[in-house]
Amino acid sequence: MAAMATALLLSGCTGDLNTPGEALRILGTSLPQAYLAEAYDEPVQATGGLRPYDFALADGQLPPGIQLQGGTLRGTPSKTGRYSFTLQVTDANLSKTVQKYTLTVSELPPPSVTFNVPNTEVDHRITLRVQLRNARGFEGLRTQVRWDPKRFQLVQGSVRASRQGLALLEQSSDGQLQVALAPLGTTLDGEAGLFQFDLQPTAGASYLKLDAETEFMSTGGHDFAQTSEGRAPSSSTAPSSAGTTDSPPAPVPGNGFPGLPGGGKGIP
Repeated sequence: MAAMATALLLSGCTGDLNTPGEALRILGTSLPQAYLAEAYDEPVQATGGLRPYDFALADGQLPPGIQLQGGTLRGTPSKTGRYSFTLQVTDANLSKTVQKYTLTVSELPPPSVTFNVPNTEVDHRITLRVQLRNARGFEGLRTQVRWDPKRFQLVQGSVRASRQGLALLEQSSDGQLQVALAPLGTTLDGEAGLFQFDLQPTAGASYLKLDAETEFMSTGGHDFAQTSEGRAPSSSTAPSSAGTTDSPPAPVPGNGFPGLPGGGKGIP
């Protein structure tokens, strides 16, 4: 009786081991964009089959500077372009599957700022929130913002840093605001709120158009951008688009980076 029970138990275990599981496959068909001279680290996920997995380059070419290490594409791209290749994964049962990919390596996008200007008429006090985008090692900026002084005026005392740890120096005149700003003891990457200010209509409801020239200081050097947002009062067309220029903005008196000497106003 004991021998029969043992045989039945072993038979049941053998049946479980031979039961087919999920088929081996690679998850995902696309990869995040890579940027020239910026570290890239992106895992390729597999599922099903029997672990452990073995990853290999089956066809095509990886971007120069990128290697397949285990199941991760890792390295620092050294050349721009679009690179197509096929990755293969093999499991412990020697089952194989492949997936084609295209990885694009581009130049780093320059930093920029947006002011979030509404495209509708403004008939009351409005707060403009300045947002930093595409930052990498951001150390500070100088920006000069202009608007129609016959239609809007800056609300005194409304210029303020959007977050803690930013030093800010500002100077204003009719239809113009100059700001110098820097993070204290650190750098910024990606997107971040920088500062905000309020404008008040002076001649009833009106469309608002802002023009700005900005110099960005980063660990990799300096960039310059010219931005135009909103809608001119006499315009019936869509808002103008932002662009870039190689011409630096007018300097902000008394500024300096890092540290903003001369009585920088900020949030420590």
